[in-house]
Amino acid sequence: MDPSKEFDELFQEMQHSDRSDHARRNSWLKIQNKVSKKKRHIAPIFISVIMVAVACFLVFTLVNPNANTDNKLATEMAIEDNNKAAVTAVLKSEFTAPNEEFILIQKNLDKKADEIRESLPEGSGGFEIPADSPEWLAYEGLVEETYKPYFMDYMYDHLIPTNIAFSYHYELYHLDEEFQGEMKVSDIQVNKSENELTPKHYDFTAQVEYKNNAGEVSQHGIRGRAILSEEGKMGDFRIRDDGGLREKISEARGY
Repeated sequence: MDPSKEFDELFQEMQHSDRSDHARRNSWLKIQNKVSKKKRHIAPIFISVIMVAVACFLVFTLVNPNANTDNKLATEMAIEDNNKAAVTAVLKSEFTAPNEEFILIQKNLDKKADEIRESLPEGSGGFEIPADSPEWLAYEGLVEETYKPYFMDYMYDHLIPTNIAFSYHYELYHLDEEFQGEMKVSDIQVNKSENELTPKHYDFTAQVEYKNNAGEVSQHGIRGRAILSEEGKMGDFRIRDDGGLREKISEARGY
């Protein structure tokens, strides 16, 4: 019989029959008993579902004991790839020339410097281009666009004062109206240190082809090291050996 019909009949008996308190109490106990039985059927089902879920989780863990290890390894590889990409981007920027935007900005800075120099009394000491001048702001903007995504803030703040930014571009330009030669970079290799004490150190090498204005070509091996303080962000960047590139540029300029 349908349980709901059973309950209805019992309620009807309680409402329409002239019964003693004892009889009504017995009827109410019957209803409670049926409800309790129904709840007892629901509880085992819920517990069974929980047990099945736990069992599935345990089986998955046992069948795939390396799941967590694989996820950790994948994360570490992604971070390493981003770090290598940061170093590569800086090497490409530094050793690819001419950079037309850099040349234009430097010419504007030179003109601004000449204007300031001519406005000073004869025999005046040194001077600086105002930091709020359009020429200087354009230079800062180029450095920020080119380098800031790849450096920690404290390192980025030192790029301009220490001439790290566009260092070899300065060598090729150096206040000359005519850009002195071309640079092309290739075969960039960036490798994470295998030393457990220096896990954030990355050694890099690259090959730079330099061609002077006479068309003479020379090859130069670049070696250096970067420290990736955070993912994709360098806290230090040093070229330890440029394979005689800077010397070759000076030689071409007649120095």
